[in-house]
Amino acid sequence: MADRKIDTDQRIMEKAISMITEHGEKSLSLRKLAKGIGLTTGAFYTHFSTKEELLQAVTVLLSRQEQSRMAKKLQTVREPEEQLLTVASILLRQFKDEPNLMHFLFFNPIARNVLKVDRGEFAFYDQMMQMVEAVIQKRHLSVQPKDLFIQLWAFIQGYGLLLDSDVTEYDAVLVRETLLRLLEA
Repeated sequence: MADRKIDTDQRIMEKAISMITEHGEKSLSLRKLAKGIGLTTGAFYTHFSTKEELLQAVTVLLSRQEQSRMAKKLQTVREPEEQLLTVASILLRQFKDEPNLMHFLFFNPIARNVLKVDRGEFAFYDQMMQMVEAVIQKRHLSVQPKDLFIQLWAFIQGYGLLLDSDVTEYDAVLVRETLLRLLEA
């Protein structure tokens, strides 16, 4: 019975991700979501008692998926600076290709609290912090990891929004130069 609940939880989260990717978080309707996987609204609430609980679970799942995806892409990238550049490039392309999903991943109410929760809750954040700490150690920087993370994240998010809004086109040289300047802190 527990396996079936887990399977249904997974199906609910995957459907939520699909709906968010297509239409954005604001149009996520729990009724439509439940109906889309063959559940009644009441049955849905036996799996997630609130929309916030679902959003928390989806954010954690997306964070794990993003961390896993990045880990595969980074297998051959040894230098922490290059790892951060690779991650930035991938994320910025995702802003263009999957804007709704990226808005959710970066800006939903749960994700906005990433700096306020203990490490270990969001796998992708933990992965990013490990890269930031490796850069700080390698370059003997005198900046706090959280501060450097915020600087890098602000650039990635801001540039991602510009790409998403068609204000500019992706420029790999600009991204590289900007991130390397930030890493000189």
